[in-house]
Amino acid sequence: MLLVTPQWIVRTVASMAAMATMVVMSLTATAESPVNFAGTDVLTEQPTFLSVDEAYQMDVSLSDNGHIEVRWRMPPGYYLYRHRFAFALDSGGTLGQPIIPVGIEKVDDYFGEVEVYYDEVNVRIPVIEQTGPLRIRITYQGCADYGLCYPPETRGWTLVPEGYTVEAIAENWIESNDVSMWVVVGSALLAGFLLNLMPCVFPVLAIKAVTVLDIARSGRGLTHAFGYASGVVSTFLVLGVLLATLRTAGEAVGWGFQLQEPGFVSAMTVLFFAMGLNLLGVLELPGFGVAMSKPNAFLTGIIAVVVATPCTVPFMASAMGYGLSRGTGALLLVMVVLGIGMAAPYVLITGFPAIARRLPKPGVWMVTIKQAMAFPMFLTAVWLTWVLARQAGADAVLVLLAGSVGLGLLSWLGMNKSARMSRVWSAGLALVVAVVWGVTSVLDEPTRGETAENRFDVAAFETARASGRPVFLNITASWCVTCLANERTTLATDRVQDYFENNGIVYIKADWTRRDASVSDLLTTFNRSGVPLYVFFPPRSQPRVLPQLLTPSLLLREIDDYLAIKSP
Repeated sequence: MLLVTPQWIVRTVASMAAMATMVVMSLTATAESPVNFAGTDVLTEQPTFLSVDEAYQMDVSLSDNGHIEVRWRMPPGYYLYRHRFAFALDSGGTLGQPIIPVGIEKVDDYFGEVEVYYDEVNVRIPVIEQTGPLRIRITYQGCADYGLCYPPETRGWTLVPEGYTVEAIAENWIESNDVSMWVVVGSALLAGFLLNLMPCVFPVLAIKAVTVLDIARSGRGLTHAFGYASGVVSTFLVLGVLLATLRTAGEAVGWGFQLQEPGFVSAMTVLFFAMGLNLLGVLELPGFGVAMSKPNAFLTGIIAVVVATPCTVPFMASAMGYGLSRGTGALLLVMVVLGIGMAAPYVLITGFPAIARRLPKPGVWMVTIKQAMAFPMFLTAVWLTWVLARQAGADAVLVLLAGSVGLGLLSWLGMNKSARMSRVWSAGLALVVAVVWGVTSVLDEPTRGETAENRFDVAAFETARASGRPVFLNITASWCVTCLANERTTLATDRVQDYFENNGIVYIKADWTRRDASVSDLLTTFNRSGVPLYVFFPPRSQPRVLPQLLTPSLLLREIDDYLAIKSP
């Protein structure tokens, strides 16, 4: 008989964290290096590649005619992408449109038809208004002809014009280099725990609540807890690998990136609808009954992570930003620790026999609770349908709803069969047909839901910044639960709207519901991996990144600190 004590639980969770850390850190030596996509055998001789600093030697200076001069020199066989250049000024003035020379046309294995630069390239950036030392962020990306592709690099430079006396000028910096690894690990662990408290995870928490009551008294709680924890940590690790692979390939993706794809959203909608039918007893899905097996606990952990991706929590942005800026090994470490933090409460609760003895006894009342839990599933499906409508339009929603009706019909037909397996196979077939039908139809018209209202207007943003008025930038997405909550409870309130109007603050909204390169560049500029992101741009001063969870009082206090005025 397994005796579970508080000390045993603590040692076990600590062991999980230590093992995950050792596994991921063992990958760091190779993962933080550029990725070789050439596909050659590791036992054969391979070319020796340069580090990113050796391959792309960069120099930044301030010219006498009011331009920032950026120059790269590359050895033979290395090149830079024109479309991967990004320039942002943190403080000291306002930049004009960069003057980038015409490059060489190239059919690239990763980006298709692009313009690239060999040997050297010089970029001139006009400084329209200069108020002090210029602090600029420069992002670039390049590859080698032999099949090596470097991840995007972001470097910072401080340029001091003549006439300004500065006692101490910081050396040229690379973002996030001064952050302690232990601070990042602690932030990721706490962020993972807080994900359990976010509304996007409530539907799966409903399933787990019913399950805990059933298994806690049976002595199987710890087994199921570790099955669930394994599913959570494994899914975070897979998401980390996907993030690292896509970003190395040049895709501007971040936390929640899969929800930018209409096909994924439609599949999740059908899944939540099916889970609701299952809880009502209409449809039989393996793993979603009251009594779960260990493999099905693993499956529940997977789904918990998937539905958590629309939410972001405090401490998460800094941890994810560190991982994305430090390479694959650091990113995977952050993702694993996020998973441990999210799974830890469930492991601790189900592992204490004393808690199990205090829980209500299972009975008929659990059936009622189980059926009531179906309706949060249906509400989640309705919300995802709304997200799909904004992404892909009414036609995609029509196909999805028709597929859902077909799922319900086949589930009802399956209930009339005497054999249990016939119900399972009927439901499985219906689910596959509905998902394939919905996804295929959605992807046929991938941009129908995109309207001029949803697109980010870069010109309007630059015009607002150049006008001398303060600017509030809201980077959001329809699938982001935290974003929607902040907009409803804070940004859309009369108090905040009147405050913005009375103080001449320009409100700019950037929608990241679908992939948008200009919005992705903004996120990269502020070292963020996902939404929401709120940035306040005071006139002639450095922008301020605001907290991810807003209240009217908090928002106005943060802005007041910069404007040095009293809120109305």
